[in-house]
Amino acid sequence: MKQLSILIADDHPVVRRGIRTLLEVRSDWTICGEAATGSEAIEMTRTFHPDLVLLDLAMPGMGGLEAIPQILGISPGPKILVLTVNDSGEKAAQVLAAGASGLVLKSDAASDMVQAIEAIEKDQLFLSPAVARIILGQLTKTSVPVPSCDDITPRELEVLKLLALGRGNKEVAVSLGISVKTVDVHRANIMHKLNLSTYSDLIQFAIRHKIIEI
Repeated sequence: MKQLSILIADDHPVVRRGIRTLLEVRSDWTICGEAATGSEAIEMTRTFHPDLVLLDLAMPGMGGLEAIPQILGISPGPKILVLTVNDSGEKAAQVLAAGASGLVLKSDAASDMVQAIEAIEKDQLFLSPAVARIILGQLTKTSVPVPSCDDITPRELEVLKLLALGRGNKEVAVSLGISVKTVDVHRANIMHKLNLSTYSDLIQFAIRHKIIEI
């Protein structure tokens, strides 16, 4: 069985030690390194090529949100699980829009971290339950009629799912065997047909219609 290589990026040594202790009980997971800043996380990704980066949002210098696209741009691009103390739905949307595959609240790390990594290994999106409840609560308060999945083509539905899971246009293109330009066209058509304005709207549509699960 191939081991999952994990890089831990957090500016607090105690937090890094706790995460390492939590994850090292799994024989199929290995910690390849630890970084204390966003810049270090980028450089260590280039050096060790981890499968997954556990990335704190609030680090000195370059923060996690700014580091996400740079980390994903390193080939082969790892998946990213963000650690944060912020439980807002808006922050979750920003994280996913940047390309991360999930978000775990630091307060819930002990109970959610392993589950989050297992979900991401299966190409599933993961949000800490507290964040998921906020997003679902926003959905239940929305009374405006929303378009149906019937309004988009099967190919657009495939593109929508991958985008909602935090995949970048290049990743979507590779996964579906199409060009990045074609992905751009599908994305524009999806946003127009479904009357969506932001990436957060796209994620909420995907959750509402059970295109992705959280």
